[in-house]
Amino acid sequence: MPTFFRNIYLFILICLFFGCRDNTSHLFTSLDEGRTGINFKNTIFEDEALNVLNYTYFYNGGGVAIGDINNDGLPDILFTGNMVKNRLFLNKGNFKFEDITEKSGIAANQGWCTGATMVDINGDGLLDIYICRSADINSERRKNLLFINNGDLTFTEEAEKYGLADVGYSTQAVFFDYDKDGDLDCFIANHSLKQYTTGAQNNPALRNQRNPDFADKLYRNDNGHFTDVSKEAGITSNVFTFGLGVSVTDINNDGWPDIYVTNDFSEPDYLFINNRNGTFSEQLSKQMDEVPLASMGCDAADYNNDGFVDLMTLDMLPESNEGQKMHNGSENFDKFQYLFNQGFYYQYSRNMLQKNNGDGTFSEIGQLAGVSNTDWSWSALFSDFDNDGNKDLFISNGYVKDYTNMDFLKSTMNSVIQAQQGGGQATSEKDYINKMPTNETPDYMFQNNGDQTFTNRSNEWGFDQKTVSSGTAYADLDNDGALDLIVNNTNGLAGIYKNNSRTLLNNNYLKIRLIGDSKNTGGIGSKVKLYCGKQQFYQEEFPVRGFQSSVDPVLNFGVGKHTVIDSLLIIWPNDNMQILRNVKPNQLLTLKIADAHAKWHYDTTIIKNEQYFSTDTLNSMVHVENNFNDFTVQSLLPNYLSRQGPCLVVADLNKDGLDDIFFGGAKGQPSQIFIQNSNGTFTKKAEPAFLKDSASEDVAAEFFDADGDGDMDLYVGGGGYEFKDNDPALQGRLYINDGKGNFTKKENAIPKMSISTGCVKAADINGDGKMDLFVGGRVVPGKYPEAPESKILLNDGKGNFRDATASVAPGLQNIGMVTDAVWMDINKDGKPDLIIVGEWMPIKVFINHNGKLVDESVDYIKFPSNGWWNRIYAEDMDGDGDKDLIIGNYGLNTQFHCTEKEPMTMYFKDFDNNGSVDPILCYYIDGVSYPAASLDDLTDQLPSLKRKFPEYKDYATATIHDLFPDSQLKDATVLKAETMQTVYLENQGNKGFLLHKLPLEAQYAPIYGITSIDANHDGKKDLLLCGDNTWTRIKFGRYTANHGVLLLGDGKGNFSYVPQFKSGLKIRGNVRSVAAVKDKDKVQIVVGINNAKALSLHVK
Repeated sequence: MPTFFRNIYLFILICLFFGCRDNTSHLFTSLDEGRTGINFKNTIFEDEALNVLNYTYFYNGGGVAIGDINNDGLPDILFTGNMVKNRLFLNKGNFKFEDITEKSGIAANQGWCTGATMVDINGDGLLDIYICRSADINSERRKNLLFINNGDLTFTEEAEKYGLADVGYSTQAVFFDYDKDGDLDCFIANHSLKQYTTGAQNNPALRNQRNPDFADKLYRNDNGHFTDVSKEAGITSNVFTFGLGVSVTDINNDGWPDIYVTNDFSEPDYLFINNRNGTFSEQLSKQMDEVPLASMGCDAADYNNDGFVDLMTLDMLPESNEGQKMHNGSENFDKFQYLFNQGFYYQYSRNMLQKNNGDGTFSEIGQLAGVSNTDWSWSALFSDFDNDGNKDLFISNGYVKDYTNMDFLKSTMNSVIQAQQGGGQATSEKDYINKMPTNETPDYMFQNNGDQTFTNRSNEWGFDQKTVSSGTAYADLDNDGALDLIVNNTNGLAGIYKNNSRTLLNNNYLKIRLIGDSKNTGGIGSKVKLYCGKQQFYQEEFPVRGFQSSVDPVLNFGVGKHTVIDSLLIIWPNDNMQILRNVKPNQLLTLKIADAHAKWHYDTTIIKNEQYFSTDTLNSMVHVENNFNDFTVQSLLPNYLSRQGPCLVVADLNKDGLDDIFFGGAKGQPSQIFIQNSNGTFTKKAEPAFLKDSASEDVAAEFFDADGDGDMDLYVGGGGYEFKDNDPALQGRLYINDGKGNFTKKENAIPKMSISTGCVKAADINGDGKMDLFVGGRVVPGKYPEAPESKILLNDGKGNFRDATASVAPGLQNIGMVTDAVWMDINKDGKPDLIIVGEWMPIKVFINHNGKLVDESVDYIKFPSNGWWNRIYAEDMDGDGDKDLIIGNYGLNTQFHCTEKEPMTMYFKDFDNNGSVDPILCYYIDGVSYPAASLDDLTDQLPSLKRKFPEYKDYATATIHDLFPDSQLKDATVLKAETMQTVYLENQGNKGFLLHKLPLEAQYAPIYGITSIDANHDGKKDLLLCGDNTWTRIKFGRYTANHGVLLLGDGKGNFSYVPQFKSGLKIRGNVRSVAAVKDKDKVQIVVGINNAKALSLHVK
């Protein structure tokens, strides 16, 4: 053979050899139809009779169910179709599948099929198939289907016989034993229709109306026949119920399964807690602070290996700036407030990761975790896809026709108006649908970093194809110990993704098959925990997960490089338990309920007795906020500025050795003095002088001896945003103590300075023995973010103060929007130095040189420190004799993750010359800084920009330089924030402050209250951090994940987080102040909460 032909022949052989092998360069390989034999395609056909205009969920897609239907050890696959037949594929091994749809009979009764699950309903050891149906106006064609496995790869439909032919508009069903009688009951998530997608605002009373076709259902298994017990069991629904996802899990770890249902549109999700008596109580508002606005799929799993089940719920927020701008209209802040007041819950458009605190509450940390923005998302699946011991997260997404595109909506509205006015031809439904853009996006795959956060590995792990995906499931299709993925795509071939982790990573695993008793052969509801050293790995046997799908019942644990599993604990649904020790990984282990003879006892009283804090409500110490909408003053504000109270300051006012409290009131509410009693309680003391000044909003105060008579006098600073600039209510006030705790206002003691105050701090600045004041200006009302005046006030010793800012510290005059400050002797020269923090400010250090304050920040703060600082606290945390700093920032659980290289910026000036300040907030997305505001919100403030951006797509990629020419920007002021982290700064004397990171829990939310306390009685100072902020833009949502964070200190400047169930802290609300209050023997911590009653925390 000539060399040329021999080379060609060899080349062809090589191509054929490698072409027949799967590409294993990524963690997952997409296998095509030729490789697997799976050619299912959920094709949708729009026509005049059935389309997205008359059925809202026309494009929601189909589901997937996985299970071994013939008990040959290989998981088989069912796909549901909406307008095509359901298909059943038998696994023949090595990713080869046989289509047995026709033989099996599962497509005999079709209809619009949605969710599916495999379950052994009759206890014969064979998996049956339950399929939900929807869409059809004819209820007969909506009846859900139950296919009983005949044992010969054929099925017989018997839903009517079992009482499970539900005629609702069904999304998904889940089987579980809710009453612990040993058999499997059924919950079905149903949904309403398009006429109820709107109307909540105009007619909230409709929440009291119920339609059985829309209502979620609970069916009790009564000896093999199912009875609808929804009403008597407390399963509530109404005409706004749009159930799209359901997770059954023991969410409170009491041994009884609970139910979480995700709802689309205005109706919030439902959290049905099992009362252990055959009934449920809906407790969403008691346990969660906010949920998605348009909740879709969900999954419940212990993603952070702490032994508690967490919850992921999906929404529609895009990752890209362009996607966000094309889908965001006006925020309509007032509409949301109205719905909140009408009993609808706090709902915001983004994915949410609810971290289970183990105490009946959750902290929503999806933004911090990096999983909040995945576009129009459907299915969420937690599983350890790389077998490293941490559960990763897969999210499917996409939509066939994106009718939420703002340009499409605007164009359609214009066409309708023109037609109504006789100026144009009405658009047909077909043309209307054809004009809708398609939203095809790659699915998301997030790798769990093992530190509560995730990294997007979609491209690296092989998910770079643009699809419209819906239902998904995982299974080890080839029994190699790595979980593969199965995806139901709309208008595209189903996705089969082979997992290559066993080849690429070679981490260890353990597979577990459960064999229950005759009424629950799969052991549904069982719990399995593995222990390897200090690590634990926890899963529950509830196969229904994600969206309209159920996964393979065989549990798959990744254990990383562990070569032995120290112990394995299984708790069966009847609370029987078994422990196995020294289990080898990399095997399939079969566990049988018949081998479990011991009993597991759920006991939470031990934990409660070991908590660090107990909490009392101080019913008389209540802050009552006045109603004021800051956004009516400046519509582009990032947050409210009128809700900064209450302030709390502490001193012994009557010289009885007990700390007393000043409690600042809101506008229209007098501030109050509380005298401490010998038993640690407080008595409110009438102060007529405070009543006269109740027009002010008292947000800052300081006790100090102003007149040198040895008792504590009081300076009070008015603040807030609901005043005009230079309003008399903003004037600082001095109240003189008569030595017995009675206060009289000293007129004209303070020079005229109507400053909306951020803080006031006292120190003897010039060494004359008289206490002077620093008054930090917080904001100029109506002109955010202009820098207000801050002042140095020198005392003549008789309580008369003069403005000495120009001579003592000219650099303080307009230093920024000051939120807090602290005096401390940094350089140990015996003189108080001043450290200041604020919004859009760096940490500023002013060293006292013989009564003159000189800015020497550069010598002490040696890191990029511009932030949204709220609070500063000084204490010796490392036991070296000097005070260190803990500074509360906004946290990392936000949309804006700013750094020195990619800072958040604020451009401001009067851009349109109408006499008002226009603040333009910008932050980075994918390496580019964009304005945060939607086009509608921006042009409401700056109408002239409408001409520049007539369509949303024109604005979707615009930067600040596209909004304004350089000639307009050159005289604009630019502020920046480079960090949002709450930090601990170690005082190293003349070397400055060394930055230390705090545990991630310190970054859950903005911090407004900080104090130290010895919580564990080890003689070392611990930290309490409190905060939250709910008065923010709808776009960003509420910041509420901090329920009071206790950090134990080791005395060397290192801190460890105490989980909420151990700390005992369950603080909810906008904490604005925290103060340690001493009595003769101990300390209690008083927590001031905006528009709420104060709390008293007691160390046990």
